[in-house]
Amino acid sequence: MDSNLGLVVWLTGLSGSGKSTIANAVSDTLRSQGIPTQILDGDEVRKALSADLGYSPADRLENVRRVTYIASILVQHGVVVLVAMISPLRQMRESARSAVPSFVEVFVDAPLSVCQLRDPKGLYERSKAGLLFGFTGIDAPYEPPLCPDLTCSTESETVDESSSKVIAAIADRLQPSDPEASLLNCEAKARRKAIAVDFDGVIANYQGWCGRTVFGSPRADVLEVLRQLRAEGWKIIIHTTRREKDMLSFLNEFSVEYDEVNVNSDYQNLGGKPVATVYWDDRALRYSGNAFRDLMLIRSFKTWSGRP
Repeated sequence: MDSNLGLVVWLTGLSGSGKSTIANAVSDTLRSQGIPTQILDGDEVRKALSADLGYSPADRLENVRRVTYIASILVQHGVVVLVAMISPLRQMRESARSAVPSFVEVFVDAPLSVCQLRDPKGLYERSKAGLLFGFTGIDAPYEPPLCPDLTCSTESETVDESSSKVIAAIADRLQPSDPEASLLNCEAKARRKAIAVDFDGVIANYQGWCGRTVFGSPRADVLEVLRQLRAEGWKIIIHTTRREKDMLSFLNEFSVEYDEVNVNSDYQNLGGKPVATVYWDDRALRYSGNAFRDLMLIRSFKTWSGRP
């Protein structure tokens, strides 16, 4: 196997945020596609490798150094290493990033209150009872990443949604020419969410046709939401009656986030409608399950701007 395929995916977050759960889900998918993978779970590593260390900042840094060393060796043999560690300080994670050739930092983001409710290991309860000291997030600091490569918001995302985002990030880093990487790319594409968003009336204000290269002003709220969706791993497809080349100056000038126009190349389709998870259109009406209930809405339909 080509050693360039090796990759470290470093999942950081509070205890109970979902790091190990995501790592296990991602590992299952990688293994099913023949991708060599290894999980380095913070708790398990401490038992096997760092039982001599405590939880002082110096000991935590040494623990991260040991894990990083193991991960760097595995990476040289083409293994995708999933590190699930709190690693509370940015210095720790930056030292890990600088020590391995390919590194993806994943912030597993869940509010402290949510982690306390989950408390899968009973650690928050022990800390509350005064039986555990120096616990991250309670009486020891946690520094969230300032610019993570990926964020998984586990308060609102399912395990499948979070793991799919991580798998897509891994697929982007693996060599596309490698057969195993190609398998993973197929898996990631098949699970990646896509939104088909209308140009006139959603991305740009629309008051009627004025010409091929005449556009309304951009919708700032829509552009921001598209940026957020892109950060969450969504594929963005512009679905429009216009030609892409006519819109290019507008899309570039206003930095509109998009991947393709009128097509989703991740999926083969036989007609003109691109495959998408959601269709966002100012003229769309969602079928309610009862056409007669929808009939009145159809007859009186107007866009959000009031156009019939």
